[in-house]
Amino acid sequence: MIRFCLPVIVVLAFYANCSGQVTIRIDGVTVNYSGVSERYAQAIGRTVSSARASAIETFGFDMPDTIVVDVNAKSSGKVRLFNDGQDRFSLTVRSEQDLAQPSSSGVFHLYGLCHEVGHLAMYRPIRDHSWLTYAAAEGWAHYVGSRLVDSVYEKEGAELWPDRYDYRNDGTRRLESQLNSDNPNSVVRCAGLWKELVELVGDQSIADLFAAWGAANVDPTDPGKALKLALDNSPHGDRLSKWWIQAEQNFIVIRPSSGFATETASADQLDGQPRELALDDGKQSGKNSSAGSGHGVRFETDGGPAYVTSIRIHGSRYGGRAPPNEDFGVWLCDDQFKQIAEFKYPYSKFKRAAPKWVTLKTKPTKVPKKFIVCVGFNPTATKGVYVGFDEQASGKSISGLPGRPPRDFERGDWMIRVNLEQAKHDFALKPGEGGADKQNLRTWTDSTGDYRVEAEFVSFKDGTVWLKKSDGEVITVPLDALSQTDQDYVKKK
Repeated sequence: MIRFCLPVIVVLAFYANCSGQVTIRIDGVTVNYSGVSERYAQAIGRTVSSARASAIETFGFDMPDTIVVDVNAKSSGKVRLFNDGQDRFSLTVRSEQDLAQPSSSGVFHLYGLCHEVGHLAMYRPIRDHSWLTYAAAEGWAHYVGSRLVDSVYEKEGAELWPDRYDYRNDGTRRLESQLNSDNPNSVVRCAGLWKELVELVGDQSIADLFAAWGAANVDPTDPGKALKLALDNSPHGDRLSKWWIQAEQNFIVIRPSSGFATETASADQLDGQPRELALDDGKQSGKNSSAGSGHGVRFETDGGPAYVTSIRIHGSRYGGRAPPNEDFGVWLCDDQFKQIAEFKYPYSKFKRAAPKWVTLKTKPTKVPKKFIVCVGFNPTATKGVYVGFDEQASGKSISGLPGRPPRDFERGDWMIRVNLEQAKHDFALKPGEGGADKQNLRTWTDSTGDYRVEAEFVSFKDGTVWLKKSDGEVITVPLDALSQTDQDYVKKK
């Protein structure tokens, strides 16, 4: 058995807040710890260091120069382990007893640390992995984490963990047993699919495939198309078609698009008179960061073709002094929470300071009468944005991400607002060249049932409906002169 002797530099560093936190450094890893002994801090550091080295040596992943692990014992807390997607882990235990071998503590810490290294290996090349299911993300970390456990044992041996045990049983031995069980869960099934992929392309090719997926222009309404193209363009494309059929069913989150067509305008086509829709009272009573979720507000216009031109959010960034090098998403959705349009903004829009209003300009995009604006920051324990909310809930604020059923947010109203502008009258009457779009033609009937016309709906304002016939002629009709069915249709637009 080959073992690597890693240089250890121990640095005592009591922070200015007198937290009693101590720092040790082991090749490629910094461990900040409090409430646990140095021997466990050393074991944690050596585990992550060996797993990091194996991720580089075995798979060729671009791992951070240093992984920082924050370890804290809090008697009133819970046992939790996080990663920030870049270079940091946060481990909380109730006491050092929680770090004992799994047969005593019930917690698989050594495997868990390797599992988090596996997450970093994926999340660093695939920054935007919102298309990936929970089971697929966890399945990857389970598969590669199990292999890293085996690798750590080869490098560090049985003496690594202070409460000595044969942790090889937490590696691929356990994974194989789970895969051979009668009814493996979704995470294990996805781990098996990742195992098949690596066996098809080889250890040293998986990093290139992840990089190709990270660079792909993924459409959230059809993620599989771009991901499959990246596979086809790889040197292994001819071997992956069959694998992808099964993987796509288990790996992909599809955000269905709205039936309300995406329609944009230029500034000179709008009236230049923005009006703000706001449900909050302007006074922040609390703040929230939603991991794995988003912050949304339901809005309603008062009629007429309106275009969102900017979105305002009251919030502040937390985490490191420098903003993370990534974007967050803002979605314009219909009232069924289906995506109409997506906008991306850099994290640097929010400052790490007192909360304030941040204005995000958008390409003018038409909204239906009822719509939802949702923002998602993909936060972790060490980076994100706190979004403010007021004291009284109106029932219009939700938590969730487009394409999935939202949950009502009942603690108040999110401090998220939108600015709308109306289309100029001549633009509303002539939203394109030539006649009406044949796909949008419908038969309109007056309230008596005697008069009918085929036309495309153009706009509704001040009780008047504008319709465009197939020859391009625009006609106007009072809303109350139309049949009840047509009136209902207009009110939904």
